[in-house]
Amino acid sequence: MAKRFPFSPFPTGWFCVAFSHELRAGELQSRTLFGHEVVLYRASDGAPVMLDAYCPHMGAHLGRGGTLDGDCVRCPMHGFRFDGAGACVSTPYGTKVPPAARVRSWPMRESHGLVLAFHDAHDGAGEPTAPAWEVPDLDTDGWTPFRGVRWTLRSHPQETSENSVDFGHFAEVHRYSQPRLLAGPDVDGPHLTARYSFVRQPGALRFLARRLEVEFEARVHGLGYSLVCARVPALGVQMRNLVLPTPTDGEHIDLRVALSIGPPEGRMSALPKPVWSAAARALARLAFREFTADVRQDFAIWENKVYVERPPLAKGDGPIAIYRRWCRQFYPDGRRLAMVAE
Repeated sequence: MAKRFPFSPFPTGWFCVAFSHELRAGELQSRTLFGHEVVLYRASDGAPVMLDAYCPHMGAHLGRGGTLDGDCVRCPMHGFRFDGAGACVSTPYGTKVPPAARVRSWPMRESHGLVLAFHDAHDGAGEPTAPAWEVPDLDTDGWTPFRGVRWTLRSHPQETSENSVDFGHFAEVHRYSQPRLLAGPDVDGPHLTARYSFVRQPGALRFLARRLEVEFEARVHGLGYSLVCARVPALGVQMRNLVLPTPTDGEHIDLRVALSIGPPEGRMSALPKPVWSAAARALARLAFREFTADVRQDFAIWENKVYVERPPLAKGDGPIAIYRRWCRQFYPDGRRLAMVAE
């Protein structure tokens, strides 16, 4: 990854480590995330817990033969037990717990079907600091449940998030026409928003219209959580698209995407609620099929491209320079982040 990108593969931010349904009660999962071996589980109150995987006592991997003992993880080698805060709460000998016997516990959140962990690129190997910012807690009343999928790709979170401001690729890769920047991008600390629109062929939704104008508002919260709010005024349909890249081993990312259909607008709002509920579920299936097909069109590019530090940007590329300057804050040394031509 260092040969492809001049910055760390593990930026600071909130990252999705599981869809909520993937984290089942009583199950201890082993993952590689942010270059660390970790274990992931649910406590008895339902809260997600993520701990570093190597026992500080003698180095056994807690996820390889370790077990859940109530709300604690039991080491498979000597039976030391660690709680959700990473503290060793007992040894099998009945003796005093060594003060240094603790593992790192990661800041976690769960909201709208996502399990999120905060990675701080600035703290080295120490205990993660408290997050200085949050991702939105979405009101899901009236929205269909998120439909989601996960892929593993050879890429970087900054690359996938950059697509939200790369106007040039919309026409060439996705065959969208008439792209327009409606507002922004506006930057507020770790948050970036931009509004734009374009016209597209409807694909699986072609029975509704031959061409559709779609309005988007991209809300990017760090490099691991992008919420794209989409409206199709002609149909009275609104959608939420989530794009959630999570770095794993330094070379790859887990890319999760999800989609939800919202309450009807315009002429659709006159439909009886049971009729709209059935229609929304059907629309969600079709829209998700189109959404994931669009994302897959980027795979070959993401997996094979290199990072051009000073691209000779052309009018029509979109606000890429603004985006890249905004990205600097998520790395230990923002000055290492590549500059672009003004």
